[in-house]
Amino acid sequence: MNKVKLKKVAIYFTGILGSMILVFFLLRNDIFSFYLQRKINGFNREYHAILKVDKARIRNISDILLTGISLKPENGEPLLAIDSVYASLNFWKLIFGRIVAHDLVLRNTRLSLKQVNTITNYQFLLRGRKQKNKEDSLEIRNYAATFLRLSSVVFEKIPASLKITDLTVSHQKDGHEISFHIDRFVADHHAFHSSVRVTEGDTVKNWIISGSLDNEDHSAGFRLYSSVNEKIQVPFIGFNFKAAMTFDTLTFRLSQEDKGDDLFHVRGMIILRGLILQQEKISTNKVAFDRLGLEYDVNIGSDYIEIDSSTQVFFNRLSFHPYIRYRAKPTKQITFSIIKPDFPAGELFSSLPEGLFSTLKGIKVNGNLSFNLDFFVDLSLPDSLRFLVDLKRIRFGVLSYGDAGLTRLNESFEYTAYERGMPARSFRVGPENPDFRPLNKISPFLQISVLNSEDPGFYQHRGFIPESFRESMILNIKERRFARGGSTITMQLVKNVFLNRNKTIARKMEEILLVWLIENQQLCTKERMFEVYLNIIELGPHIYGANEAAHFYFNRDASKLNLQEAIFLASIIPRPKWFMYSFDETGHLRQSEKDFFRLLSGKMLNKGQISEDEFDHLVPDVTLKGPAKLLLKTAKPLPADSLDYLEDPGY
Repeated sequence: MNKVKLKKVAIYFTGILGSMILVFFLLRNDIFSFYLQRKINGFNREYHAILKVDKARIRNISDILLTGISLKPENGEPLLAIDSVYASLNFWKLIFGRIVAHDLVLRNTRLSLKQVNTITNYQFLLRGRKQKNKEDSLEIRNYAATFLRLSSVVFEKIPASLKITDLTVSHQKDGHEISFHIDRFVADHHAFHSSVRVTEGDTVKNWIISGSLDNEDHSAGFRLYSSVNEKIQVPFIGFNFKAAMTFDTLTFRLSQEDKGDDLFHVRGMIILRGLILQQEKISTNKVAFDRLGLEYDVNIGSDYIEIDSSTQVFFNRLSFHPYIRYRAKPTKQITFSIIKPDFPAGELFSSLPEGLFSTLKGIKVNGNLSFNLDFFVDLSLPDSLRFLVDLKRIRFGVLSYGDAGLTRLNESFEYTAYERGMPARSFRVGPENPDFRPLNKISPFLQISVLNSEDPGFYQHRGFIPESFRESMILNIKERRFARGGSTITMQLVKNVFLNRNKTIARKMEEILLVWLIENQQLCTKERMFEVYLNIIELGPHIYGANEAAHFYFNRDASKLNLQEAIFLASIIPRPKWFMYSFDETGHLRQSEKDFFRLLSGKMLNKGQISEDEFDHLVPDVTLKGPAKLLLKTAKPLPADSLDYLEDPGY
């Protein structure tokens, strides 16, 4: 082809292209309206929705104006209404099918989320393409590539200039309504600053949010605080979770680093200052933190998610660096470790949140501590579980126990038993109580039965048995429920003497710390701890201590209990109020109880705690002679689902 012909082809091609552009420019609104309506119709069919746009116009070449936008489910309340949306799109990216806005303006927007019982006006959005999403979720994808793709999409959609006027987001659930209103929100040159009016019932508060959004550097951050000198109260959780949460400021930062398809890296921070929490499952008291947060460093690979050890968690004065890794294939594996080298012990005890460790309020210590935790499990092989934990003392000492009163175990004291978190009965633990029995006046059979049943290593360990915790976790993983705890006698004693019986996270954490102090500071001998334990332990409905139990079941003194009676009492410790279900309709022990007799007596024989003759002549049965036999006669049949009744109350 010569130059003349080539020139003519170029002219023809340019003419055709120019004509197409001219036609498109002249008919752009008709073409755009047709294309948009097709998309709307497809969306409405797929999601059983009613999405409407009153008018759609293209200004210039790539500026779009939409007015009268509304969205609702076919049979439901309106979800979204927007008076107008103006977007200035990137022309060159639009040519390749990518919708990226340089400027975005929204006017008079209303997003109204509503729920009555289980019916909502927004769940229809989750039902579209349900089967496809379900199939996708069953296939493990490349995590790093997925997060990178999602992050790129999100940041690419952030316009360089964003203006929102008159925005209201509301949520109404069973008559309870919360709304957030912004008169004007402007994000320009990556920065924004705006006020938010929050209304919940009759309460109206004003918040300030300021921060930055950078779509080029893939970073974002904000700071949230009240417009007046008061705490922000988090809405809705009081109504929905019966909880309260307030704070002074919330700071958040996030930045992303692209390290290829096989590694996605994100770092940032979340800090809450002046945080106060109240929720009955956390603590019965308000829990206060001066500072709580973390500086995070997260790596996401093709088949794992990892919180790097450079991550720092801090609350009040204390900080530590956790390492957490979840690997999805070829099997699901979890790794968790904390290494906290020597640090001043005062950092730990002075950082205990007010309301979370009330028993230790005012405690003063000196010296150093170090902490190590190493956990690993392959969920397909529960027996692979590794659990190692150690809190070491380095010239550690307690200068003052404050309000704890941990030394009262060595003296006669008033004990209060709790049931369902409420005081049930108080009595003296000491010679003043006629039912109190020193250790040498309690049947040796009962002592060895309880030790072998509850805590065989009691006289050797220092309050904790990591291997017991490990075995409990393995069993819980295998049965996929909380089937077994790992409490030692010291832990049970601390829980009963120093703490209430409310099943809260706070109580469990406080229990662990008190046990560590008592055992490692040797505040009480093992013999005295066991003596107190046997005099306060619940062994029947409102029956406390070995001597009360001996009279209640067998009409004899605790010193006179034989081997069968002792094993029976040890067997009902986890469920003392339901002792009657240990017997069948004939008044004899059930087969499961007989198996327990043989198991426990076998342990005693192997340890040389009972003789061969005592083992051979052991009859796995007991005859009730005290008031308990009257309850046995009136016992109702064992429920079909006995787990509902025989739950372990000791957690």
